[in-house]
Amino acid sequence: MKKIKKINLLLLSISILIILFSFIIMLPGCIGQKPPRYVNEPSSTKAITEETIYGSQDETQKLSAINQAKTIAVSSEGVVKVVPDIVKVRIEISTEKPSSEEAVNTNSIDTQNVITAIKTTGESDLKIETSGYSLQPLYNYVTNKPPQIYAYNATTTLLVTTKKLEKIGSVISTAVEAGASDISSISYDLSDEVKKSAKNEALAIAVKDANNKADAIAKAMAADIVDVYSVNETGMSYPSPVIYESMKREQAVSEANAVPPVILPQELEVKAEISVIYIFK
Repeated sequence: MKKIKKINLLLLSISILIILFSFIIMLPGCIGQKPPRYVNEPSSTKAITEETIYGSQDETQKLSAINQAKTIAVSSEGVVKVVPDIVKVRIEISTEKPSSEEAVNTNSIDTQNVITAIKTTGESDLKIETSGYSLQPLYNYVTNKPPQIYAYNATTTLLVTTKKLEKIGSVISTAVEAGASDISSISYDLSDEVKKSAKNEALAIAVKDANNKADAIAKAMAADIVDVYSVNETGMSYPSPVIYESMKREQAVSEANAVPPVILPQELEVKAEISVIYIFK
């Protein structure tokens, strides 16, 4: 009887050892394996490859190489000075009359006279548009009495634009002689074509500046630049229009009676900013 029990215990021990041994053998094969694939039947005859499911091995290797690469990061800017090619002048025609109807009607006539006069300086080269209009009552203020309307003021503002900068003096003097009451502002700006060209030039300068910086850094480290990892445009700025102060009628009339004023614009700056990452060895 005792002999049978010993045999049973021996068999049980051997079974447990076999199970443990099998588990130990299977465990490493389960750890670190790719997740099971759930692939439906493809709609086309083209088979689904390992790259389709897990990503291209070439791309993975490339990204890994870049992450392990030695890099130099620099920031730079390029600045281009450009002469404005657009000039805009705001011309006000102001009319004061006892009634609102008279003010509106007279102001319309005066404005048309100014427009007609301006067009004589070269209609095909000018763009004339109405940029503002106002009609306001004028009050008399007397102590202890409510304000009394004594007249109405109608004001039309014209915006004259031209690419022929040399014409702006003639436009101003002609408008004043025709009855304009105020030259409210003169501004110089860049056309879209000039902005685009200046931007490209500024970017090219910024790239050259970045290359020079990277070369200087690499030389100081006794390293060689072998490739460019990335280039990013980080900023772009265009100047605001340069606006000159207003010219009141008294000053404008004085200049108009002499010679057309000569107004020379200052250069405007277009700036481009970039960041570049270089790979070196």
